Amino acid sequence: MKQMRKISIIWGTILVIIVILLTVLGFLYKDKRIPYKELEQSLVEDAKKYVDVHFLYPQDDSEVKVSYEEMKDEEYVSELKYGEDVCDGYVVVKSNGTVFEYKGYITCEQYTTKGYQ
Repeated sequence: MKQMRKISIIWGTILVIIVILLTVLGFLYKDKRIPYKELEQSLVEDAKKYVDVHFLYPQDDSEVKVSYEEMKDEEYVSELKYGEDVCDGYVVVKSNGTVFEYKGYITCEQYTTKGYQ
């Protein structure tokens, strides 16, 4: 009986340690992505200005793709990089009837937005 109790305590302790480690690793991974998410948002904000000035709004259910290079050539956006990690990207503008949706995609050496093509 005492041996079963010791085994239960050991397994319980191991499970608690595993949960704590996974939680810490999750937070560390999330923290590394935050600067890249901010780059995506910055690219979207610059694309909104670019699309507005050039009146590139999509018609009906179509979409418009605005590349980082297009915006950079016309000086709508500054360098797209985090530290030494230089990135490239684009923004897709879709119309869902009354609202335009903007989604930024970037690719860097250490990060790529899910769905980047």
